[in-house]
Amino acid sequence: MLGHTLLCSPYKADSRPHFVKGMRLNKTAVRLIPLLLCCCIVPIAALGQCANPLCQNLKNILDAAITDFREYGPDGAAGPELSVNDTKLPCKKMAWANNVLMYMCYAQVPLARGQSAYESTLAALKSLQPDWHFQVSSPDEDHFVYAGPPDCVNPPNDGPYIGQCPLHLQTVKQPDGTMKVHFWMNSLSSPYLVKPRAAPTVAPKTAPKAAPKAEGSDCDDFCQNFKKVFAARMNSFEDVRLAKTNGETTDTTVKLAGAKECIIKPATKPPSSEAGTEFVCYWPEASGAEAETRFRDLIARAQAVIPLDWPTHQDSELDERTGSKSTKWEAVEPGGKNDVRIYLSGDAVGLHIMSWR
Repeated sequence: MLGHTLLCSPYKADSRPHFVKGMRLNKTAVRLIPLLLCCCIVPIAALGQCANPLCQNLKNILDAAITDFREYGPDGAAGPELSVNDTKLPCKKMAWANNVLMYMCYAQVPLARGQSAYESTLAALKSLQPDWHFQVSSPDEDHFVYAGPPDCVNPPNDGPYIGQCPLHLQTVKQPDGTMKVHFWMNSLSSPYLVKPRAAPTVAPKTAPKAAPKAEGSDCDDFCQNFKKVFAARMNSFEDVRLAKTNGETTDTTVKLAGAKECIIKPATKPPSSEAGTEFVCYWPEASGAEAETRFRDLIARAQAVIPLDWPTHQDSELDERTGSKSTKWEAVEPGGKNDVRIYLSGDAVGLHIMSWR
């Protein structure tokens, strides 16, 4: 112990005023020993806290949440993936319906690997955030974890608010013996983070009728119709085609909420000139700000339906019709078979679901 203390001490080993005969330490030296030991040991323990890639990547994600994931770029391509032994969880940046960003990682893996990934991820998170409260529920072989500050509550389906837990980890066993593993961390500094709406103090005499929902309590009319159209891309939208109205342009049996017009028409894929079909809806808005809000909302709604393995990208380009600059968000099926595009140009928004089969 004496050697350890002297190694860390700012004083020289032969500083005799700090010693008495017989190598006994005086009172000042005795008081210094615990402090000096802390100076040596604590930094070493802190460095060892994140000695593996999983822990380091989780710390990267937690730190990025503080800055609204800005360092990950517009499509999240610069962000890390989670990897546990041979199990990899690809990740990407997404947005909730209320536009709060999150960083989500997902994979469907063999049961044993999924269980190992869950246990390792939870252990690493607890070591990184020892002051957080981890709410763990494990019915059967599934696991659901919400984590955050001690007083946080579980977020609703429409997105997180101030005071709600920012982190979620879950594993769900599948009928084929595999396991779906989800991890996501919500932004801690999003400009869209607001306090949840207060419940009305007096209940209305007549409760309004809820919007019809064919499946799942978190899927409204827009969600249901988007799912129908998205599935119809597999047969060039024949399932939602009504009748030809103008040349090859076709009416559709499905219209997305708020859109001025939704149609089906032929499409050409540059630069290969590959022929295809597209489902198109337009939303003219009263201002550029309202169009921006619509644009972000459509992205969030599309991401809730589009498979997680479809890469997304956002950039600027020239509008072919007006020559003005527009913003395009795009999600492309692996292999480039189909894609979803959302355009923002001035005060107008357009959604295109492309079928290249």
